[in-house]
Amino acid sequence: MAHKILIVDDNAATRGELVKLLADAGFETMTATTVPEAMRALSTTPPSLLITEIRLDSYNGLHLIAMAPKPIPAIVITGFADRAVEADARRLGAEYLAKPVSPGELYAAVQRLLSKAAARGVFMPPRA
Repeated sequence: MAHKILIVDDNAATRGELVKLLADAGFETMTATTVPEAMRALSTTPPSLLITEIRLDSYNGLHLIAMAPKPIPAIVITGFADRAVEADARRLGAEYLAKPVSPGELYAAVQRLLSKAAARGVFMPPRA
C-alpha cells in the first residue's frame, strides 16, 4: 500500500506540482488549502506524512504540526527563509525546505522521514 501524503498549500499551482511529483513517485496524495481543512483531514484520514507551506492565511504550517491529533512526520516548505521559523520547525521534528525545492531534494526528504518513522515504529518522537 502506498504511503498517503497530505499536501497543504493555498497556491493551486504549487499544490498541483507537488501532487504530480509525488503521485509520479508512487505516493497517494490528498490536499488541503487551509489549516482548518487540513486539521479535519489529519483527524479523519491520517496520512503518513504532512507537507505544508508556512504561510497559510492567518495561520502558519507549524500550527498543523503542533496541533496534529498525533505526531506526524512533516516537511515545511517556504518561499521566505526565516531562521527562527526553521528552528521552530526542526524543534517540532520537521524538515525545513526553502523554495525553490528541487524534485530530488523533496523526494529525498520524504524518503528520509518515512524511513525514520518506520524504523521507530511510530510517526515521530514525543514533542518536547
